[in-house]
Parts: sequence; structure tokens; C-alpha cells
Amino acid sequence: MKNLWTEDAILWLGQAELDLSTARQLIVTASYAACFYAQQASEKALKSVYVLYGLGLPRVHSIGRLIAGLEDQFSMMSAHRDSAAILDGYYIGTRYPSAELGQIPGKNYTPKNAEDAVTMAEEIVRTCQNIFAQSQLSEDG
Repeated sequence: MKNLWTEDAILWLGQAELDLSTARQLIVTASYAACFYAQQASEKALKSVYVLYGLGLPRVHSIGRLIAGLEDQFSMMSAHRDSAAILDGYYIGTRYPSAELGQIPGKNYTPKNAEDAVTMAEEIVRTCQNIFAQSQLSEDG
């Protein structure tokens, strides 16, 4: 019988990998969108770990909160706290204009912001991929 949790988790991780690929492609042409997709890749990769371990699917978008919820079980998540704080700023700020801040997202983010966001997301996605690999080794061993 198939483990639906595992299959669902694989789908979440697969979408995270696609979002990361999209982010890479947008670094120069749409830096604001690359930052958003980097945040999304991180969020979905982290949620894939929750699903893989049957921890439910958190209804939050905060990378920081998602990481905090996994740190007891996966100590390596602590290494991503600083990245989480930055990526969390890309969830809303990259999509909505702000009269208060006087900004249009499409003009507020640079290729450097996007490169940094993609690098942070790559590290988070890689950590989640490693957790998946360790999970598979545990099942096989």
C-alpha cells in the first residue's frame, strides 16, 4: 500500500524545486518576483518535511515559524534562522505596492537581492532534500 503522506510530501518538495528554478530564471529580469519565488520555494520545501513526518500542514507562510517548528526534530534547521528573517520579508513586500513606504515592488528589488534570496532558498531546499534522503535511508536500513 502506498504511503500517501510520503507521496504528498514528494509533491510539495517537487513544487519547491520548480519554484526555485523559476526564481533562478527571474534574478535579472524580475528581481522582485525572484525574491518571492525564493520565499515560496523555501516555504514549500519546509512544508514538505512537515508532511513527510506526518506533522500536518501548517497554515502559515512564515519561514521563521516553519523552521522553529522543526528545530527540535532537525537541529540543522537552526542554521537557516537568519535567512528566514530575510525571506519572510519577501512574502508580501514583493507583491504589493505600499504608499506608506512609497514603493512599487517591481522597482524596489535588485538582482543582488534576488541572488541572495535564491542562495538562501537553495540552502533551505537542500537541507529539506537531505532530510528526505535520510528518511529514505532509515526506511531502507
